Amino acid sequence: MPVEVPDKRLRAFAKRTAPGVSTGRVTVYIESDGAPWRVPDEPPVDPTPLRPLVLRMAISDPSPAVAYLGRPCQYLGKEELLQCDPALWMGGRFRDEAVAAMSLAVDGLKRIYGAAEVNLVGYSGGGAMAALIAARRGDVSCLVTVAAPLDTRAWTDAIGVSPLSPSLNPADDADRLRRVPQTHFRGVRDKVVPAATTRRFLDRAPGATVIDKQGFDHRCCWDDEWKDLWRLSCLGNV
Repeated sequence: MPVEVPDKRLRAFAKRTAPGVSTGRVTVYIESDGAPWRVPDEPPVDPTPLRPLVLRMAISDPSPAVAYLGRPCQYLGKEELLQCDPALWMGGRFRDEAVAAMSLAVDGLKRIYGAAEVNLVGYSGGGAMAALIAARRGDVSCLVTVAAPLDTRAWTDAIGVSPLSPSLNPADDADRLRRVPQTHFRGVRDKVVPAATTRRFLDRAPGATVIDKQGFDHRCCWDDEWKDLWRLSCLGNV
């Protein structure tokens, strides 16, 4: 069901739960950067994902308290989208303002469920956002990323595009996540976010679990296999 969060540029959905029932922990799934760019210098007019892979992952999560959080400007109507700064899905997609807005939305989802702690799960750019949010909070029980550009500078260099500016880089914050249980999934066949681009982040997070999946690329087969992958992650242990 749709739920309201503080920032009107964000859309969130939550699994139904019994009224008045509080849970100790809510798992929040964070959407990717959204609709693909046609070419490196031509961003989409609307960042809403064409194939909501992350939403399907959230639906298959067996936890009692699960929510899905879109990124800024996704799922908006035409008039609302006109008021949205395109930088929020372009070079500024990970800027301070975007991270702060997403973190406030996480606070709102915690209140809805009466939760004291939160698990964060992010796919692709949503994984980078999840890491940035987690580095700025003290209530994260588990961080899971899937095919995520955890070092955005290494990633943009690898794929031959301009650095994301003004944006934060998760690799610069990895030290702040040392005490957070983490699982990072990478697809061995992923050409969009090559595994090598995550090295600096993971070197600075020595306690993190890294799971490389043979036969998986950037899109296949995360949502189809999520129930099994969920059990392998720190989500299955919290």
